[in-house]
This record gives sequence, C-alpha cells and structure tokens, in this order.
Amino acid sequence: MITKDQLAASMLRDCDVALHLYSKLKPEDAAYRPSEKQRSALELLRYLSICAAAGIDCSAHADWSRFKAFGDRAAAMSFEGFPAAMEAQKAAIEAFFSGVSEEALETQEAPLPGGRGAATLGLAILNGPQKWLNAYKMQLFLYAKACGHEHLVTSNVWGGMDMPPKA
Repeated sequence: MITKDQLAASMLRDCDVALHLYSKLKPEDAAYRPSEKQRSALELLRYLSICAAAGIDCSAHADWSRFKAFGDRAAAMSFEGFPAAMEAQKAAIEAFFSGVSEEALETQEAPLPGGRGAATLGLAILNGPQKWLNAYKMQLFLYAKACGHEHLVTSNVWGGMDMPPKA
C-alpha cells in the first residue's frame, strides 16, 4: 500500500520535473500549439500549474465546482509566472498531505470528476491529480521537443535533469 508521504513525494517530484522542463523553454515557445484545436504551450503551463492542487481540493471537499476558481487564477498567469505558480502548487500539495490522515485517504469518499462515480480520497488523488501531473509533464516535454529543443532526452522528462556528458 502506498503511503500519503509516498504519494505526496511522487506528486512533488513531478512538479519539480515540470519546472526543469520549463527551464528549457524560451518565451517565444509560449505560443507553440501542435494544432489549431490543441492548447498552446502557455495554456498547457497554466493548466499544469493548478491541475494537482485543484484536483486535490475538489476531491477533498467533494465539490468539483471549485475547480473553476483555480482555472480562473491560472488564466492570468504569464509565461514567466510559471515557476512561482508551480511553487504555490507544491506548497498546496504539501499542506494537504501534512494535514490529512492515512485513514481519511483510505476511507473518505471522494466524487470523481465528470460525475463518474466515487472512490476513496487516496485513490481519487492517485487516479486524478497524480496522473494529470505525470501526463501533462510528458506533454510539456513533447512540446519542448517540437519547439526545437532537441537536446532534451529521457533523463529530462523522467529524471528532471540533463543527460550527463559522455566520458
């Protein structure tokens, strides 16, 4: 069984990797959009900056209407504001996990987004906010590669670090 500390650490690690990937982008990359109907890089950064904190909050309060306030706040974020927004999200993740009990994660019922039923709070966070962080971190990596940052490799997206120089 995964503990709350392990789940929190995993989510915080994905936030750190997203910050690492952001550091590889240039301001002109913010407008990149793979196709007309997909998010721009800036829109992706905005969503990534709130998706975990918003999902945790909505799950814990059993109220998905709360997500809108997070999205509204993120809509005003500039490209340069991403690091501060991610640090705020990390602080929200840390605060939540420091205040929730293992018992609540195992027994409290949380509604799933879109009215798809319910799960225990811990499972809802694992299958929602944790997976969103992971997926959108990967999407950010792919956007960065598509913007011409060809030096990015597997260690950047999974390790949050540049590939060590070859000896």
